[in-house]
Amino acid sequence: MAKVLVIEDDLSLAAALNEFLQSEGHRVEVVHNGSDGLDLLKFSGFDLALIDWQLPGMQGPDICHEYRQYGGKTPILMLTQKARIEDKETGLDKGADDYLPKPFEIRELGARVRALLRRSSAFNTTALEKGKLSLDYGRQSVVIEGRPVQLMAREFAVVEFLLRNSQAYVSSDRLILHVWESDTEVGNEALRVCINRIRKKVDQEGKPSLIASSKGQGYKIADDYLN
Repeated sequence: MAKVLVIEDDLSLAAALNEFLQSEGHRVEVVHNGSDGLDLLKFSGFDLALIDWQLPGMQGPDICHEYRQYGGKTPILMLTQKARIEDKETGLDKGADDYLPKPFEIRELGARVRALLRRSSAFNTTALEKGKLSLDYGRQSVVIEGRPVQLMAREFAVVEFLLRNSQAYVSSDRLILHVWESDTEVGNEALRVCINRIRKKVDQEGKPSLIASSKGQGYKIADDYLN
């Protein structure tokens, strides 16, 4: 489950991409203006961006270039009707990781999305396992020593992000940025409520809580479950 940004001004195509990516289990945000898209890409913790070439406000290659100059590492798939070799060179040289000419088959787009996610962060859309934990994406559940617990979508996203970043505490701000939509007003209290819901569902009496917290540092998967 990845957080994907779609910057596309063709409303019907943007809606189709949104529907497809959500059907693949991803969290999706769509924006139709290049300048707005760049701002989101810089500050909203995405795992992948799909960017159209011709956009109002700022062109796709310029978004890629400015984002890479800013230091951004998120993989970018460029979508465009420009199919000349020279255009592909321009897009890739500006910072795109892959290039898909329009019109395209949705299955090919899905394959490229999966490849970019695997390449960047070892995303696995079937299961993620570490220590005593595994995440079942199909059932959207966390499995602890063989015991499955069903989670809501946002609860699952929190556990997944903590498990993928289990080497250290994750700050509240970073967790909120990754799990919630960029245009929602969410604070630490909403995150605490979500964490408490997870603990109530997952934790067992006499055993450490799945999610450890540290004042000033944030949250992490407890070490007891990672070994």
